[in-house]
Amino acid sequence: MSGFRVDFLSEPELVFAGGNTAKDPRSGLLKYGPCPPRDGSNHEVVRVGLIGDSWSISAMRDLLEDMRYGILPEGDERKRWNQPFPGLGPNSELKMSFDQRPMWRGEIGHDDIDSLSDVRNDADRVEMALDYIKYQIEGVCSTTPSPDVVIVSIPETLAELFTEDKKADTIRTADTDFRSRIKLLGMLNQTPTQLIGPKTLAGEDVQPRREVAWNLAVGLLYKARRGRPWKLTELKSNTCYAGISFYDERGTEPDTRASIAQVFMETGENFVIRGDPVTDIASDADTGRTHLSAGDAERLIQTILERYGNRRQDRPDRLVIHKSSNFWKQETEGFKSGSVDVRQRDFITIREHHPMCLFSNTQYPPLRGTVTLPPGREEYYLYTKGFIPEISAYAESGTPNPIVVRPHDDVNDTSYREICEEILSFSKLDWNSSDFCKKLPVTVGIADAVSDILAEPVAQNLPDGAFPYHYYYYM
Repeated sequence: MSGFRVDFLSEPELVFAGGNTAKDPRSGLLKYGPCPPRDGSNHEVVRVGLIGDSWSISAMRDLLEDMRYGILPEGDERKRWNQPFPGLGPNSELKMSFDQRPMWRGEIGHDDIDSLSDVRNDADRVEMALDYIKYQIEGVCSTTPSPDVVIVSIPETLAELFTEDKKADTIRTADTDFRSRIKLLGMLNQTPTQLIGPKTLAGEDVQPRREVAWNLAVGLLYKARRGRPWKLTELKSNTCYAGISFYDERGTEPDTRASIAQVFMETGENFVIRGDPVTDIASDADTGRTHLSAGDAERLIQTILERYGNRRQDRPDRLVIHKSSNFWKQETEGFKSGSVDVRQRDFITIREHHPMCLFSNTQYPPLRGTVTLPPGREEYYLYTKGFIPEISAYAESGTPNPIVVRPHDDVNDTSYREICEEILSFSKLDWNSSDFCKKLPVTVGIADAVSDILAEPVAQNLPDGAFPYHYYYYM
């Protein structure tokens, strides 16, 4: 470790109802409640639609009923980091309830599901199953009032037709992804969706029922209110944060790729931008990663800044780009020319794995927030996973490894400490979960989930006017 320096960053705080702050999402929700919606109401009634067969709808209703009364940890699960699920209703700490009206239920008949087994071609079978779900979603969403969010509870028989382990989120063919198509059906009906598989409902999932309840409640609250259950406190004002990635368009010529940007403001408000197909593909021979030409990079960053300006009525003072691959020269020039009027810029590569391991002189792994600065300081190693004093736990298996943070050699106007503090903050903004944090910041950590949806031909054919920019449609 000669020449290495080890630093430590304090845990970012989150903002909850009343402007109160806490470092742990669950503790903040239990003590203060979620940030109120824009209408200022103190209690959220989430209108829930249910799609499935008779068994999966009944099992989903049982889970929602358990959530209403609360779910305690079992046996020796009663640890500080295993918070009981508090229950829902007018007096709930989460300040939310579920409204489940019969008119928001769409039941797929057993005869329809049985007929799928007669279809030999997997692709045809998936399309037929999606047609059944499409019909039910359209019916449920056409009601007045309509649900805020639709839960698609995958029938066990349907999951078994496509997967050996009854995992509903792994159904794929050469041309389509089952989960992505359902997300797109929700978008076309202007209603966010939530998928849940039969293993989860049957209690065969690796997650305890209490964990399922916590994550489901947070995700449904975010989707229903179209707003954030918690916000950040420590990001710079008037800063545009953009995570840029790429995806292969399905159903097109090989190697047809497009860019995608996930844009965040300092409040945590975020939206998705679909870039144009990459016209001049450059590929890294060592990693196979795609890079933008100067022209593509310039057009994408101009779109990002324009959309940011439309929402804020002002151009940003600072632009931060997060990307999982290194910035090539042409790419860098395009990003720079497209943002020439932005006063401060930071171009940062973030990679998930580095083989480095630190060992403390205790039985615990390194603290979350530990940063290792090697000689030369071309890149830094940030522990976004590790021992968390706020919950007195390291709730992972195995020894944690840091992520790699590599600021651009020439486009880097901010100190390493501020850059790493921002990344640490963004690891706490996945509102599809109530976990303390994720390993990657959401600017790059959710890129695959969004890309899978945008890769579908249905998404490619959506005109800009009908394209859903809000992240709650994708999660």
